[in-house]
Amino acid sequence: MTTVSDLAERYQRLYSAAARMLWAQGGVAWRGDRWPRERAWRWRELETLLSVAPTGCAPPPGPVDPAFHLVSRRADDGRALSFGAAVREWETRLDAGRGPTSAGDGTSADGGALVVEAVWLTAVLELLDELDQRLAPGRPACVIAEEAGELAGAVREMAAAFRGPLTERPAPEGVGTAPPLPDGSAVTRSVTVAEEDYTRLRETARSAARAVPGSVAVQRGADFSVRAAARDAAADLVRITEGEAAPGWRERYPDIEPERHLLQGYRWDEKAGRPLSFAERAAELRSDLAGVTAPRVASAADPVLETPEPDGARVAVSRSAALVAAELLDELAARLTPGMRTGMMHFTAHPLHVFLKGRFHRALTAG
Repeated sequence: MTTVSDLAERYQRLYSAAARMLWAQGGVAWRGDRWPRERAWRWRELETLLSVAPTGCAPPPGPVDPAFHLVSRRADDGRALSFGAAVREWETRLDAGRGPTSAGDGTSADGGALVVEAVWLTAVLELLDELDQRLAPGRPACVIAEEAGELAGAVREMAAAFRGPLTERPAPEGVGTAPPLPDGSAVTRSVTVAEEDYTRLRETARSAARAVPGSVAVQRGADFSVRAAARDAAADLVRITEGEAAPGWRERYPDIEPERHLLQGYRWDEKAGRPLSFAERAAELRSDLAGVTAPRVASAADPVLETPEPDGARVAVSRSAALVAAELLDELAARLTPGMRTGMMHFTAHPLHVFLKGRFHRALTAG
């Protein structure tokens, strides 16, 4: 006999695995015309279902659910800001802004570029990769540990450094900390799942996963259109839909603990690899940026605006891209606040993944 809790656990694992498969592919290849029609159709079916289906986790009290909304910003009317709405706003601002080769006093709505040292830009890009990992659709629930405080503070300082030269707008208020969980308690509560909802998701996910080319086809060079990570996720998903033992989610390395370690960072020595702790990454950032010129507004005669430096030591970043970068860093800092509690990430976070890896990455590195 299947109990309510058993069904909820199976549903959550299934949702996580299905969302991971689509996220691991990167982008939205299934919406184009380069995939076989049958596979693209089945993935679009799964995308549509994941976008409206619940994750199986109960929402937290209050108007903002970190699995569905930004936690560092609100909409203009004070309501929670969904990932999709935030992306649309950021894209509009990038469209309206001027490119990275325009100079200005940094006070106009669209003028002025920021001159950024390469070490700063590299650090920001790495942190935005971390944000992408933390907002991955299907990522299981997590509560951030106390030792993340130093890293959250360092990220907030970097956001302020990108924002400060361009605007007097203050940084968003901190989200604060959540009360500690009682020993043995779950990060989130499950909600009742209907058997028919589970069955529908299982069948849709199974069809999409089975449409992925197998290892034989790849070895023969017949089809390289699906990334290896997505193929691995599809294999897990098929096993789950068949009732076999398989994880819904896998970290890049099995010893990474999301509540204590960077998801994107990993360190190797002569013997083995190890996860990168929050405290260690905070110390690295402060060391790497110590003595390095902070981002500054470009002057009209600034040579970096006319001819990019051949060694890439300094780059120009447009005003619009710099301010969006600051807001994205605000979001990462908020999500690294000790005690921050997030349920399983919903698939509606996927547009932010596409934005980070596509449009925004191009805007930030255009100079």
